Amino acid sequence: MIREETTDLIKQLTLKALTGEGDSDKHLLSLLSICLSLDAKNIVELGVREGSSTLPLLLAARLNDGNLTSVDVNATSFNPPDFLRKNWKFIKSDAISYLENLKNDELIDVIFVDDWHAYDHVKRELELLDSHVNSRSVIILHDLMYGYWDPHYHCDLAVKEGQWANGGPYRAVAELNQNFWEFSTIPSCNGLTILRKKYSSKYKI
Repeated sequence: MIREETTDLIKQLTLKALTGEGDSDKHLLSLLSICLSLDAKNIVELGVREGSSTLPLLLAARLNDGNLTSVDVNATSFNPPDFLRKNWKFIKSDAISYLENLKNDELIDVIFVDDWHAYDHVKRELELLDSHVNSRSVIILHDLMYGYWDPHYHCDLAVKEGQWANGGPYRAVAELNQNFWEFSTIPSCNGLTILRKKYSSKYKI
């Protein structure tokens, strides 16, 4: 049975997706539905800020009887509703350090990557995630595209410093071996890219 708190939260997310002006608001229901469709139990979020994306990921974790781990180098103001609290863990850490310290056999069902966007950083994240995802997992990345509604990949190699250095997250994804990986992007709200491993030497299922 769907609890009243869940129904209210879905209405809240729907309203925000329809009327919100945040840089990921249009993707909130997408995040929820992807996790639900995969029955994701182990969900990880890299980059939290005020928790806009955390809420749909956490609701999905609750409905799937799973857990969400949110990781950010900065503290977050996000405060989950009481009925979701037991399904959430926040870790104040750099994403690279967090991934480097994962147990070797930990398999992630869905991971949302929306922290530091520089090419070298995202490339390293994907390298580390390689051994923690299989063909049933999904890596979701935000901000591969320019601006709010500009449906073109953000890949300016002239930028050498900061958030978008050296081609940003798009370059990191585009350089992946297409024999092993596939991706597609929802072209709104800075782009929501769905990345999936087609085959893995470690996880063959």
